[in-house]
Amino acid sequence: MEAKEIEKSTSMADWRRIDIDAFDPESGRLKPEDLVPPYDTPAVGVQEIQGRVGQLRSMASSGDIAGAVQLITSDPPYNSDEATKKTYLLAVLEALGQVKTMDIANIVGQLNDSQVDVLVKYLYKGMSVPEGQKQGGILLAWLEKITQTNGVKPIVHFISDRRTV
Repeated sequence: MEAKEIEKSTSMADWRRIDIDAFDPESGRLKPEDLVPPYDTPAVGVQEIQGRVGQLRSMASSGDIAGAVQLITSDPPYNSDEATKKTYLLAVLEALGQVKTMDIANIVGQLNDSQVDVLVKYLYKGMSVPEGQKQGGILLAWLEKITQTNGVKPIVHFISDRRTV
């Protein structure tokens, strides 16, 4: 009787070693291409981004912050090298820092969901670099207005999206 109990316990432990996904071809196994970041935009170099940085700075200095935020969130350089992203981030921080706190809610209200998601990425990226930490209060004001109008959905998108700015 003791041998049967040992046999049962051994067979019960073996069920954990069975690879059930091997029996189902549609099991959703990860493929190597699933692990590659989903970059659907072409790579942008420093030379190409300089024109956008100049346009962004001129819009911000002329007081067209709503237009500057539209430009910031319209086509971010996801598939670029870190130097290009850093150059663009500094220009974004400069533009976002020039807005008055009371205008933020109006500007955020004009953005669609994907633009808000991109803006949240820039806010978090800005808070992680020393240049943005100097403007921490204004970046937090932007984030506060976003969460007041859109809830936490843009933050969840930021956490789950693999594309970085």
